[in-house]
Amino acid sequence: MIIIRGKKVLISLGGTFEPIDSVRGITNKSSGKMGLAIAKQAYILGAEVTLIVANVSVRIPQLFNVIRVETSKEMANVIFEIVEDYDIFISSAAVSDFEVVQRKNKKIDSKSSLSIDLKPTLKIIRQIKKVNPNIFLVGFKAEFNITRKELINRAKKQIFDAGTDIVVANDVSQDECGFGSDKNEVLIIGDDVLTVPLASKDEIAKTLMDVISKSISCI
Repeated sequence: MIIIRGKKVLISLGGTFEPIDSVRGITNKSSGKMGLAIAKQAYILGAEVTLIVANVSVRIPQLFNVIRVETSKEMANVIFEIVEDYDIFISSAAVSDFEVVQRKNKKIDSKSSLSIDLKPTLKIIRQIKKVNPNIFLVGFKAEFNITRKELINRAKKQIFDAGTDIVVANDVSQDECGFGSDKNEVLIIGDDVLTVPLASKDEIAKTLMDVISKSISCI
């Protein structure tokens, strides 16, 4: 694991929040547990770790350099500003696919009926290699109730579209594998497909860092 020592590692984690009005918004159930587990493992291996933290349910240790964001746009702006300076970017955050077209600057009256116009957010991961072509890029792909073959195909599409070097893919409909769980079952997909059976997120983080180290050593 000496490959990781001294590397500058950027990790995004948590779920973004897209405001509807001054108090309400669209978000997801991401806890940040997986991203934090990866950050701890990278730190143990001697990496210089920076975290871009959206909404999380975990406590972030003070030993990390932390940049707090809320929306997908804020996360994108921060990443594009600093990612050029990093060797590895691990995009574990659950970034919203949609944002509100026109946010209200006051609380909407709950007695009123409401319809919301949404537009797609920028796919951050597809821009990373344009900013830093030499970065080692790790993406995440969470799907719901699909076959293993479909999961692999969607991960490979991300590799094709975004230039990710590795994709960590999982089906959140599986028992004990949903957002906020302490365990997961994942596929780590690059040139090969590695199946990681149900395990703690700390164990998955160790396996992922091992795969990253081996992949970097072959570049």
